[in-house]
Amino acid sequence: MTDASNFSSVDEPKHRRNWPPVGILQAPMVPPPLMDVFFWSLVATATLFVEVAVFTSRQEFARRTYALSGIAAIVGFGGPRALIPFLPQPSLGLPPLLARGLGGVVFIAGSGIIAWTLFRLRKGSNQRADETDEQRRPVIDDGLYGLVRHPMYLGDVLWALGLAIALNAAYAVALTPLWWALRASLALLEEERLIDKHGDAYRAYRDRVPNRILPVNTL
Repeated sequence: MTDASNFSSVDEPKHRRNWPPVGILQAPMVPPPLMDVFFWSLVATATLFVEVAVFTSRQEFARRTYALSGIAAIVGFGGPRALIPFLPQPSLGLPPLLARGLGGVVFIAGSGIIAWTLFRLRKGSNQRADETDEQRRPVIDDGLYGLVRHPMYLGDVLWALGLAIALNAAYAVALTPLWWALRASLALLEEERLIDKHGDAYRAYRDRVPNRILPVNTL
């Protein structure tokens, strides 16, 4: 008589056997869409389009609207990308120790870039409030801003990639070009407003720092 357990293990699809364990996220009571990587990638993409619509609009919204849009971007764009690596999907096949080490380094690098950027923006804003018009620099161009024009977006791409590698999540890694493309599109539209606001000062900065998000010559 054929052993039922052996039969199920032999016939189980190979890609399913390579899926990393995700604990409670495999609970049968969770509605199927909420366990789907591509459902959450759609949520993240739609949220960023809303952010694009608000921050690139020619209309001046109330300060509260911009604040709420920023919060929605953190929750609606960042949240799904943090969740996706924990969902069922094929494994990258990396040794666990290597995956955690490499992914941890990339995650920390991305988080550190975001932290530095927020600190630098806050510091620059405080300094400009105390300076005269003659002393005020319209564009921050030091530190990471001397390498790429949007270091915040670079960090945002890296932390998600690092988490995906650390959890050996193949689909989450494969979605990285999408996150980069969305951020690059937002940066492109955002720069139109920066040129409207700062004029030749931003054009000169753009010429000095040709790289938009990645520190290599690209779109």
